[in-house]
Amino acid sequence: MPTRTHRRTLPIALCATALFVIAGCGGSPTAPAPVAKTDTFTGTLQPLGVDFKTFTISATGTTDLSITVNSLALVAGGTPVTGITIGLGVGTIASAVCSLQVQTPVAVLGQELFAPNGASAGTYCVEIYDCPTGATGCTSNLTEPVTYSLTVKHY
Repeated sequence: MPTRTHRRTLPIALCATALFVIAGCGGSPTAPAPVAKTDTFTGTLQPLGVDFKTFTISATGTTDLSITVNSLALVAGGTPVTGITIGLGVGTIASAVCSLQVQTPVAVLGQELFAPNGASAGTYCVEIYDCPTGATGCTSNLTEPVTYSLTVKHY
């Protein structure tokens, strides 16, 4: 049978424990930090051609997004292609086409390019191109097909 002292200390102890737990947790739960993700894509690009791949961002809010062309190599023989620029962009899929929202026609191999406003959750495409047919004001940098590797970093 509880004594008078026990009846007084039990509520005080429970209150103190609850206050300690609330203070230790900051009073409310926080969302976990988004996890960085890297997607690596490979493919073949023809002279005056276009190739794109899709990826998904699942983090809520606006997150960083960057793209890097890691390598280009001739299909015939695998000789690395260096010293040229290539077209690169990111956008969304519209009617089976990558509709670019951010792009540069002069991406340098190995240079990380950032989307200036980041990106939010959704499905996106990354496109690599060599002055595609119908484009104005550019000439092909490729003389034969190349294989490529590119990296997309996002959350």
